[in-house]
Amino acid sequence: MKSSVVLLAFAAIAGLLLTGCLSRPPTVDARHFVLAPIAANEPAPAAAKHLSVGIGFVKMPSYLLRKAMAVRNNANEIGYIEDAQWAERLDQSFQRTLAANLSRLLPSANIYLTDWPRDEDVIKVFIDVQQFDVDSSGKGTLNAQWRINAPDSNQQSKPGQARLTRVGASPRGHPEVIATTLSDLTTEFSRELAQSIREFEKSSP
Repeated sequence: MKSSVVLLAFAAIAGLLLTGCLSRPPTVDARHFVLAPIAANEPAPAAAKHLSVGIGFVKMPSYLLRKAMAVRNNANEIGYIEDAQWAERLDQSFQRTLAANLSRLLPSANIYLTDWPRDEDVIKVFIDVQQFDVDSSGKGTLNAQWRINAPDSNQQSKPGQARLTRVGASPRGHPEVIATTLSDLTTEFSRELAQSIREFEKSSP
């Protein structure tokens, strides 16, 4: 009798464990994304005067610095796609992609990230991103300000800003759309910044 009770208890526990395993949702491997630079087959502009450009740390809102991709549901609500993640922090990916783009848009320039050499006259660029996301309908927005400083800190500086939008497909079920749209916005931002750097260099004494 005692052994029967033990067997029944064991069977009940095994049934509960099995039910828990069967009802547990399957694990989905997260997909990882990065921003893409300007295509290598795109014609580069004619080389201008040699420049050295340093890109400082990019400031970005903390809601964008999570690994999961952000989606703007409305003006006040941000959602996250937990199984779609950035392969590196978005501010770092933006800085690195911007440097790659400027290397192509300013083909005669040396582009440095954060730690630029002390023995070169480096034009310094500092960027503050206020918004950089895609909403649930597929509209991407990049609002950012920049400041370009002359190599000599006593010389002039040049502020600028960009308010860019791009409409793409809805990211619902297709998180790769977010990476594509934000890459396109980064390319457009890079073009505006490169033009501002050219104008700044021409106006500098």
